[in-house]
Amino acid sequence: MGRPSRNAAAWALAVAVGLLFARPALAETRPWAVRVDEENAGRTLVGGPDAIGGVGDWAFGNGTLCAVVSDPSHENDVSVTGGALVDLGHCGRDDDQFLILEQLLNLSLANLVTVTSVTPTTDTVSAKVVTRGEREGVVLETSYTLDLEQPTRLRVVSRLTRRTEGASVFGVGVTLANVEALRPFVLSTRNTAWSRGFVHVPFFGKGMGAAGRAAVPMDVLVTVGESAIDPGIAYGTRLVSARRESASGELVEVPRFILADDMVSILAVFVRPFWIGDGTGLGWLQFLQTRFMDLAIGDALVIEQELWVGERSDVASVTNQLFADEPLVFGRVDDATARIHIDRADETPFTEVRPDNDGSFGLRLPPGEYRIRALAAGGREARSSFRVRDPELDLGTVELGPAARVRLPRGSPMRLVFLGQDGTPDPRFGDELLGFTLIGGEEVRQTAGVRYVPLSGSSDDPAWVVVPPGRYRVLATRGPEFSVTQAQLVVEAGETVTLAIEPPRRELETPGWISADFHVHASPSLDTALPLRTRVASYVAEGAEVLISSDHDIVTDYAPLIAELGLEDELASMVGLEVTSEVKTKVAPHTIGHANAFPVPIRPKAYRRGAVPNEGRRWREIIADLRALGGERVVQLNHPRHPGGVMHPRDLFTHLASVGRPFDPTRPLSEPPNHVLIERDPATGIRDIDFDAIELLNGAQMDAYQLVREDWFSLLRQGIVLTATANSDSHTLQALVAAPRNYVRVSRDSLSGFNADEFVRSVRAHRTFGTTGPVIDVELGGAGIGERFRGGTGTLRLAVRAAGWVPVSEARVYVSGVLAYTGSVSSGGVLAVPLEFPRDSFVTVEVEGIPDDLYASILPGLVPFAFSNPVFVDADGDGAWSPPGLE
Repeated sequence: MGRPSRNAAAWALAVAVGLLFARPALAETRPWAVRVDEENAGRTLVGGPDAIGGVGDWAFGNGTLCAVVSDPSHENDVSVTGGALVDLGHCGRDDDQFLILEQLLNLSLANLVTVTSVTPTTDTVSAKVVTRGEREGVVLETSYTLDLEQPTRLRVVSRLTRRTEGASVFGVGVTLANVEALRPFVLSTRNTAWSRGFVHVPFFGKGMGAAGRAAVPMDVLVTVGESAIDPGIAYGTRLVSARRESASGELVEVPRFILADDMVSILAVFVRPFWIGDGTGLGWLQFLQTRFMDLAIGDALVIEQELWVGERSDVASVTNQLFADEPLVFGRVDDATARIHIDRADETPFTEVRPDNDGSFGLRLPPGEYRIRALAAGGREARSSFRVRDPELDLGTVELGPAARVRLPRGSPMRLVFLGQDGTPDPRFGDELLGFTLIGGEEVRQTAGVRYVPLSGSSDDPAWVVVPPGRYRVLATRGPEFSVTQAQLVVEAGETVTLAIEPPRRELETPGWISADFHVHASPSLDTALPLRTRVASYVAEGAEVLISSDHDIVTDYAPLIAELGLEDELASMVGLEVTSEVKTKVAPHTIGHANAFPVPIRPKAYRRGAVPNEGRRWREIIADLRALGGERVVQLNHPRHPGGVMHPRDLFTHLASVGRPFDPTRPLSEPPNHVLIERDPATGIRDIDFDAIELLNGAQMDAYQLVREDWFSLLRQGIVLTATANSDSHTLQALVAAPRNYVRVSRDSLSGFNADEFVRSVRAHRTFGTTGPVIDVELGGAGIGERFRGGTGTLRLAVRAAGWVPVSEARVYVSGVLAYTGSVSSGGVLAVPLEFPRDSFVTVEVEGIPDDLYASILPGLVPFAFSNPVFVDADGDGAWSPPGLE
């Protein structure tokens, strides 16, 4: 097991004085529960990356934990109404990573109970918030209680009672969103052989069969927060009991299961025992029996659960509380960044722990045989077995062995790409070492690490990284305006080698243009936990200049962090959001998709910091709300089409919200199904198509680009002029930010003179081009991108420039959406293309290259590509531009 740990006495003393698993000291206040208003918001709201509560919501706490239940008037990510638990964290610690707890009748999002009332109560030892709602003859009452007896526990009791006849109810799904931001770990305290740990069966959106395979009769679900966010947090849901209470007073325990994958975790509880089956499995036979289940009038289903909150992003911060009376196992690991997994002797997962900064760790484990797996960066691993019998067990020091370290350059922004050579594996920087895996697939990507390190050039950058011993080729890049530099590196275990690499050199000047990615996510979005600091570093490392926040339904401001890091000379920012429709309603049975808006005002005390509501509404209403905020802004329709052309709720043009049919670019807007886009709101006159911009290229989705380009051409031909944009939609480091990006025409392209109003006006005036590397200059008789040319003939001048690592080979010119010219081009080349215009037209350009190995190493999955917005042609010289119409 290793030599005796040097801190064994210290651990024993900590146990004696109650410090080992100490909970935060209680504030000098009694439990409280209030409705949030402007006056008390500062002291009642929860803080943290995923905190969304605001004025009008219901906050409560016990001095250790603070929580928020949203007001029924506040929509959430799965419902047009509120009344759900949306925030939970340690008071004053700003550590909230909780997403949402919702309860679904018959395990279906279509059967949410609408909460109509929220009631707060307190006494000297507890604070309680009770919600009440009704649907189809049943009443659901849920109480959330924080007390002083167990200050890190939130008790949740749900009581579903049949009052009148109505649609049958066979069960309830208590839903806890993960959405790729929390890492679920499932175990059973009743039969540990059932535990799955971080390995899950994917089921979300995959049908009844997948749900049955995913369901296990567990009673504990731990969701672990992002390890890179400090302070850390974990949430442990323990299903205490589930019973049916008949009107006559009879109590019957009922089946309950846990289902978890990377998107969602569900505690599935049924209203009665299955007639056939022992309640340990959920298959087609059990689902068939649900057709005959229901609550009789006067009967109730009562679900009692506990939410335990840990202070670290690991499983043990929860399981140590659940097993607080079990023996203490402690030790030390020689690398404090390691992850320690504890399995039963049969390799069934039991818990997982992150060591303290000095490498020490402690666990509460029931007596038995265990195996320890310690994992650390650079592919290091240590395994051994141990037996727990006595009240205390010192595991000694777990030795992972010396690391191979690389000291990184300082003071220059760049992204360093490490490529293993001669059989050396690529490193996995940021690997959470959890083994979070979906059965039948690969390790969940956002937890598995990347092979590059983003550096902002600030003091916040890491000083060194750990890699597997071996030989590396290291590439330094800083986006399309800079060169790529290279270095060879050999590092052995136990060595710290300094990486001697030249910073990328500027190869291209772009006077009058400034670069920006209009679609960027970080931890405030519900579907990522990427820290804001990491997002800023990644953006600066790519040489992009204007960072526009676009988190899902919450307003984020990067400016304070940019100033704190001293990066004002490298980066400007704008406050925005992504309006994200997820709920299918009568108004929008297929949802309305997603759109970004920037700039928007941030209201720190408001629900979602002032994000506009969107569920159950049409785009014309939302656009009207955004315009009413005052000032100019850009509203951009995001990813209108899905790769492969399939229907997807998030992609508006695949279903048109209320129609269920895709936009048809060959048909006029006045004809079905397209006509819904131009129906004017009777009050404002605004239409669903009245966006300012449309996202032609989203990440590496070139197949979707081809579809959206045809939609865009169709709209332009009919007089709907939307600025075409190219954005990354990056949520994690696995998806590179600012690739692709936009270049926006400005009078002064230095960040010291950045003018946000001019930037917005230029985007609205279509004076932009999108690129994954090539830089283009387009001019038709002196008229540039977004401008108007007058005349029936003209020569298009296309100049193409690219950094040495960006291949360029072909140029294409379109007139009114019809391909008019294809020719070869290379970096530094200038094409002169004569064109004729029998009528008013528009001219657009594309440039493309074939990715070579170097480009693919820098921008994997992307293609060297650029496209322009139109130059508008007034062919008849009447001083106006008329759309050419569909042909």
